[in-house]
Amino acid sequence: MQFPGLEGDYTGLINIVFLVFIIMMSLYGARIQMWQWLKQIEAGLIELEHMKKESTQRSIETFKKFGRPEEEVEKELARWLDYFTIMPVDLDPAGVLKRLDHLLDERRDRFQEFVSELAPEGALFEHQSLENTLEVTQVLDLIFRIVRHFYLIGKKTGSQIMIMQIHMQLPDIMKLAKAYFDALDAFAEGKPIGDGIGPLVVTRFAREYGGTPEKYVHEISKEVGYYPIEVEGRTVYALRATGPGGTVGKPGFAVKKLVDDNKGKIARIITIDAALKLEGEDMGRVSEGTGAAIGDPGPEKYAMEQTATENDIGIEAIVIKEDEAAAVGVMDKKILDAVPDVIDRIRTSILKRTKPGDKIILAGIGNTIGIGL
Repeated sequence: MQFPGLEGDYTGLINIVFLVFIIMMSLYGARIQMWQWLKQIEAGLIELEHMKKESTQRSIETFKKFGRPEEEVEKELARWLDYFTIMPVDLDPAGVLKRLDHLLDERRDRFQEFVSELAPEGALFEHQSLENTLEVTQVLDLIFRIVRHFYLIGKKTGSQIMIMQIHMQLPDIMKLAKAYFDALDAFAEGKPIGDGIGPLVVTRFAREYGGTPEKYVHEISKEVGYYPIEVEGRTVYALRATGPGGTVGKPGFAVKKLVDDNKGKIARIITIDAALKLEGEDMGRVSEGTGAAIGDPGPEKYAMEQTATENDIGIEAIVIKEDEAAAVGVMDKKILDAVPDVIDRIRTSILKRTKPGDKIILAGIGNTIGIGL
């Protein structure tokens, strides 16, 4: 290769340097790339560890307000962060949802037991919010330990594929971790979160038709009740979890009970929930569809679908689009501004698809932290 303007030994020297560079990149290029990936993953791990420690300390500070010394809280919390749930066997799917529901109930009972012991002076709604704080701390601890595990395995074995996979997923992992970390304030202080838009819409809708806290029917299912209201000659059961503590309750089984109690009289089931938006979609965008809008592991959704199928009841969904950070963080104004639009769509659905004398279930799905009756 010739370089115009260079004469004598310079051209040969540049050719040699270029050749050495090509050889070095051929032999060590992959190692250099892996070294860069490792350094970037290390930086991510440092940030994840910081979030984990900060969330743990925030949980300790929150729990110690309710009657236990800081040392005891710290010790018990460190033990509880390793708590896990083993999913049921699904090789033979018969009965798997019933078994899953049983395990989820047992898990929730253990959480409630732990929180009650660690915060003996807290009220019920405060215990529910503390459960959410504990779950966020657990998630951040688990994310850190999983990333660290694969990072150390990849570094130990020199597996470029493993390190590359971690590096490729790191931006999404960091985004998820930051969303939960930023949500700690909402859970610790009992502020409404984006996921609570379903219960909020149902409460606002019920208020327009005379639904009040005094008329609210409690506990038709675990931590779920409803406002009985009249809308243009129709009876509407405006169903939601009982706040203002951080709970989702068991709305699927509440829907099933209402259908069983009103055999042959329920004409439609309308579900309201938050849904993850696609990148580029506007926050707070409202969409309609068919089916049960509920993001549980399976038992609640199955209960709704099975009940609707057995009784030939139309089931539809209205969702409010938001990203993961908004769903677990303090409710964004754009999400709140969507409430009137959702209420209009509920009213339109009731008037167009039911007739006077019908009974309708309106189910607001979501976490009721900070959203009172």
